[in-house]
Amino acid sequence: MIVFWLMAILSLFLFTTIQLVSSDVDLVVSQKHDFRAEQLCEMGIAVAANPSIQRYDPLLTQFNPLTQEGYHVLIRGEGGKININLLLQQNDREFLERIFTFWGMELEQAEELSDCLIDWIDPDDQTNLSGAENEYYYEMGFPTYPFNRPFYDLEEMSLVKGMDYLNFVKPNWRSFFTLFSGGKLDLRHADMESIMMVAEVEDFAAEDFIRLRLGPDEIEGTEDDVLFESLQEALSELGMSAEDPRANRLTVSDETVRIESTGRVGDYQKQIVLVLRNRESNPVILNREEIFQ
Repeated sequence: MIVFWLMAILSLFLFTTIQLVSSDVDLVVSQKHDFRAEQLCEMGIAVAANPSIQRYDPLLTQFNPLTQEGYHVLIRGEGGKININLLLQQNDREFLERIFTFWGMELEQAEELSDCLIDWIDPDDQTNLSGAENEYYYEMGFPTYPFNRPFYDLEEMSLVKGMDYLNFVKPNWRSFFTLFSGGKLDLRHADMESIMMVAEVEDFAAEDFIRLRLGPDEIEGTEDDVLFESLQEALSELGMSAEDPRANRLTVSDETVRIESTGRVGDYQKQIVLVLRNRESNPVILNREEIFQ
């Protein structure tokens, strides 16, 4: 019996040792893949940051089937989104309310949310008509709110009173806002919905504009995309003129780009997102984020 007990204890000890060694090996392999994937991401960013590289350049996608590793990079115009910080600093309530009602909010809810967002970033403690300052948040158990500064991250917007309304009617609202663009909506990169909201045009006009912009193959980011040489040219395709007040919110020359570089090692992937301004000359890094996949 003693021999059997000793054999059982030794077997358990051996099994535990094997499990620990296996776990350590998996950890080392994971760390190795993570390091290599990050290297590949950085390689992709280095290529994409070169101003001579276009969005459709084949150098943006490299993959070695023998080693099962490579990278893929997307270059997107950040100006195709609405800069929420600048919009709030301009105190443009009418435009904010139009965005929120466009997404399905009632006017009263849109007015309340607009006031609350402005109260969150303004430096004073004076409450707007339907807004919320420290007194409201203190009663709700958040004594340090609002921050009284521009948003550092889009997730901060979720902390503002009334954002639960927006989350309900428009769960993907984050994809329409940015903190880094020059402020005006870049018609070269904006989607159909953003063009409808900002330029105040009908859906068919925005759809025709997007189709023209994509070129004959109707695929974004390819060599046949139409590059508007001037804002007037783009506005005319939307049925607008440069004298139109709506044109003040539009541009075709925002110099802010988002570089999304994904490195792959086998089944392991890692992504680095870099936001640059002035990629053509004197580039400035506005934001860097690592995403594990």
